[in-house]
Amino acid sequence: MAGLTRIYNILESIQYGILYLIAAFIGGVSLDFVFPHFDPHKPVEEVRREVIYQCIALVLVVILVRTTVKQVPVLFPIPRGAGYIPYKTAEFNGEMMMGFVFLGCQLNLIQKLDLLAERLYTWIFNEERKVNNHKKI
Repeated sequence: MAGLTRIYNILESIQYGILYLIAAFIGGVSLDFVFPHFDPHKPVEEVRREVIYQCIALVLVVILVRTTVKQVPVLFPIPRGAGYIPYKTAEFNGEMMMGFVFLGCQLNLIQKLDLLAERLYTWIFNEERKVNNHKKI
């Protein structure tokens, strides 16, 4: 009986993993397409604003994807007394699959975050250099 329960858990994980893959891919690509493309010559404030808006939209898309996928029932027959409890597997909530897919689909967001991080590191390095130069004088 425990082996059968494990098989049902695996089948449920596969089902919801694939559903989250498809829904998150569609949502992620659409979201990345809607927002302005990466431009390394934009002012930092404009890039920062785009990143904030895109992250807010990403949270809303995650909620929409999760709500939509959870409406799909388990697609395989479950015999009575199998010891299996549907909708209890870790993949039912889809965090892992959505994380991978959204990370792969949000290319503009990743480039913008990289640009902001690079500019922050440059600013910190220059500020540190200023402090060290003042100490030498």
